[in-house]
Amino acid sequence: MAVPLIIAHRGDSAMRPENTLAAFREALSVGADLVEMDVQLTKDGHVVVLHDVTVNRTTDGNGSVRDMTLAEVKKLDASFPSKFDSQFKGERIPTLREALELLRGKKKVLVEIKRESVTPEEDDGVEAKVVAEIQRLRMDKEVALISFERRSLLRCRKLAPDIKRGAIFYREEIPQMIAAAKEVDSELLLPEKGSLTADLFGHAEMVGVKVATWVVDEAAELRSLAHFDLYAVGSNRPGALIDALWSGE
Repeated sequence: MAVPLIIAHRGDSAMRPENTLAAFREALSVGADLVEMDVQLTKDGHVVVLHDVTVNRTTDGNGSVRDMTLAEVKKLDASFPSKFDSQFKGERIPTLREALELLRGKKKVLVEIKRESVTPEEDDGVEAKVVAEIQRLRMDKEVALISFERRSLLRCRKLAPDIKRGAIFYREEIPQMIAAAKEVDSELLLPEKGSLTADLFGHAEMVGVKVATWVVDEAAELRSLAHFDLYAVGSNRPGALIDALWSGE
């Protein structure tokens, strides 16, 4: 059975402030196979790398990113002080372009378009802006676009059919997951680990879709999933899982 690829979830987010250049550099350092990041839109339409709708949890600021300009976002300290204290003081929220430039030619990237960033605008929405950045950097073959939001993935397919897509799910039924993956022409199915069953893998194989899961942080848990033919596993501790795979733990 194939060894799953290890996805650095928001970068090496256990060791560095999540979704920052520091976290992505650390993911490269520990040898993660892929790097995942989340994107949101600022008030003035810039794509920034951030998981939450607000900046409250991971920065020294408060408020919705959608109500802030890029200049305002860039003033924030994104060192996740409540978790790391002042260890990474001065880290900033990166733009998507900054993050992709760091990883270009080094690792494949999964860009999650957050459901909250999806707007009614199709031509100038988050999907169009994300695709434009990827194409500007000529990273069409290095990036896959993933989302919980089916509407967003359909837009991505229309805008850039050659950029791979992945559909994310949390505790959905198998028929719904398979139907959604087929509708958006997804090459990757990303159910949360609690949804993994032999039946799901059987259906995925029938339609030619790879299965990855999230979030697995412990070697013991990774071993418990070894009987599944997983393509990849998302982890906040990619270095620890890679060490466990190499050591045969």
